Amino acid sequence: MEIGTARLAVIMWVAYFGLSGVGLGLKILPLSLVANAVYFVFAVVLFQYLRSADPLLAAALLPLAALGCVIQSVGMIQGDRGIQLVALVFFGLFLATAGWLLLRAGVAPAPIGYALVAAGIASCTLVIPQLPAPAVALVLGLGALAEGSFALWLLIRG
Repeated sequence: MEIGTARLAVIMWVAYFGLSGVGLGLKILPLSLVANAVYFVFAVVLFQYLRSADPLLAAALLPLAALGCVIQSVGMIQGDRGIQLVALVFFGLFLATAGWLLLRAGVAPAPIGYALVAAGIASCTLVIPQLPAPAVALVLGLGALAEGSFALWLLIRG
């Protein structure tokens, strides 16, 4: 990946979390929906970055991200938290796939790839009804650590 693409990935990732945070925090639905579109653009950039490791597996990133974004958007529009939780399964599979591709490509430190795989698989558990709050916090924390580490690595070394 060239430096410009790595920085673009970080910019898209930060833009997603910024727009999403403001949209959710201020309850501005259109802003949250724009954030979902930005996340898909991030997925396209990540696909470009990782496709050399395994083009077929990397191609799975796009429908996983698209499904996650669309399902999450529908859940937001309908105000249905259950639908939004289903989106986390697709986002989790997206993260796990990205982590696996990072490991295969050898373009980032292995612990980041393993953390993304673990965070992705763990986020799929969030659809379990009445999951204890400490487990939810652990899953969300692992995801933040894994994605944050990857973004920081991309920014510094990508």
